[in-house]
Amino acid sequence: MTSGKDFIVALTLCLELIILPFGCQSDNSISNSSVKNDNPSVQKKPTRLVTASPGITEIVYSLDMGDYIVGVSDFSIFPPDAKNKPKIGGLFNPNLEILTVLQPELVIIQGKHESLARFYKKQNIDFLSVEMDSLEDVFSAILIIGKKLNNRKKAETIVDQMKKDLNKIREKTNRLVPKKVFITLGHTPGDLIGLMTTTSGTFLHEIVEIAGGINIFADLEGLYPHISKEALIMRQPDIIIEIFPEGFSAENKEMLKKDWERLDMLKAVRTGNIHYLTDDYLLIPGIRIPMSVKKIAQIIHPGIFDIPGN
Repeated sequence: MTSGKDFIVALTLCLELIILPFGCQSDNSISNSSVKNDNPSVQKKPTRLVTASPGITEIVYSLDMGDYIVGVSDFSIFPPDAKNKPKIGGLFNPNLEILTVLQPELVIIQGKHESLARFYKKQNIDFLSVEMDSLEDVFSAILIIGKKLNNRKKAETIVDQMKKDLNKIREKTNRLVPKKVFITLGHTPGDLIGLMTTTSGTFLHEIVEIAGGINIFADLEGLYPHISKEALIMRQPDIIIEIFPEGFSAENKEMLKKDWERLDMLKAVRTGNIHYLTDDYLLIPGIRIPMSVKKIAQIIHPGIFDIPGN
């Protein structure tokens, strides 16, 4: 099985921005209420697009602009049509030759990548950079992209619907006693060293809260820190949720279970409240976030959506 953390770093560009190799850095100076555009002379609606992250790909498709996409990031697999688009690599390893051949009018990226910015400028390719760490970032990114693609009204409709869906779930969970949750972004079967989690300021943290949970590591520094087994034992989660968007074999699942059995001093282990999720959308900041919240809410509060009409 591929290392869960390696896959997550490749799949969610928000984690790529934290690791910061190859001159890539998060650009906190870029406001999500404005468009990052190093080629302002381009005013017409772009018709040849490259989307450099799964979340951005999904957003552009939701704006009914999928037919204009000529290239996508390696892990863009939704909607299904995205699988048929030429792949440009990831944020760290884009294939500049393919990008040149595709001749995009606009490349939409997440965060800031100085070397790519120089490349786009040299090639006279317009590009748009958006932040997608928090839910508000995601909402703003949808609106910014919609405006750039001359489809602001559609973008506003999408954001409004997402907020309504999230509020409906929040109304249910607010009436329930919250449970302590440990979200771990996968670990290598056979050990529990270097568990990666998430803190406040991320859409994953907000998903847990809306779903009726308490993120037990919300107070740590950084967005996606590694934590020790000792820290986990001290905070005693009621529920452990492991996310493996790349999936795992039956053999590896047994190894994962045995790993946790060694920590039977944890309440979640003793009660068997450990959940292994493989849904790809759980780690993608984009239009399917309400699906993620509903999935997590069903784990934290079983039966919450069992009432007809909910």
